Amino acid sequence: MIAWFELGSITSEKLLESWSLLFERSAWHFDLLTYIAVVSIGYITQYYDKARKEEARSESLLRQLVQLELQSLKSQLNPHFLFNTLNTIASLIRLDEKDKAVRALSELSLMLRKVLENQSNQLISLAQEMEFIQSYLTIQQMRFENKLETRVEVNPECLEMDVPFMLLQPLVENAVQHGSQLESDKNRLSLQVWCQPGELHVKLTNKVPENDEHHGFGIGLKNCRERLNKLYDQTYQLRLTELDNGYFETYLILPAGGEDD
Repeated sequence: MIAWFELGSITSEKLLESWSLLFERSAWHFDLLTYIAVVSIGYITQYYDKARKEEARSESLLRQLVQLELQSLKSQLNPHFLFNTLNTIASLIRLDEKDKAVRALSELSLMLRKVLENQSNQLISLAQEMEFIQSYLTIQQMRFENKLETRVEVNPECLEMDVPFMLLQPLVENAVQHGSQLESDKNRLSLQVWCQPGELHVKLTNKVPENDEHHGFGIGLKNCRERLNKLYDQTYQLRLTELDNGYFETYLILPAGGEDD
């Protein structure tokens, strides 16, 4: 900037030159601001376009689930689980947790693909069923964060045994949902699977709120019992027990040969 006390000694030519230089600098700053504005608008447009695509993909997954629910009792996923999962993904996107959102969407896609691949199969290997359960628990862990603590122990010798597809998921979901109602404590969920001669044992324990009278009567458990009755008649055991230490136990024993012949 040219000081006012020096103006009298500057020739008209130098004055014009100074103003020309000032104008060039101002034009350069204007060009820079214009560039930044254009880039910012492009970035914002791209971000919202990506968000709309994610929303469209979520809606597509929802439509897939609705179709699956209409096919058979075996293929039912609890709609509350799907809505909660999609809300979790939407929240992660809004919070700019893109990596978590992508992972949750990936796990949900894996679950839906397994449902499609096994819609004609009554039985699958325990290893495949546990992959399905692990995807479910991964999503729930993102949803509840430090409010959910899980421990899964599976005897490797049992992994090739046959189990009804999506039989364990309603049991695990029941444990997660009722444990999530705890106000001041985290839900500690334990899933243990082991085998004995001629039998497959599944024990699921979870923390429950005091005076929770509905932990054993969900729609998922009702469907689970109906499937067990059709597949195994009276050769299985399903015991639901409220323990004295504030935990609820689900104990399932299946014949090791798969369906009752």
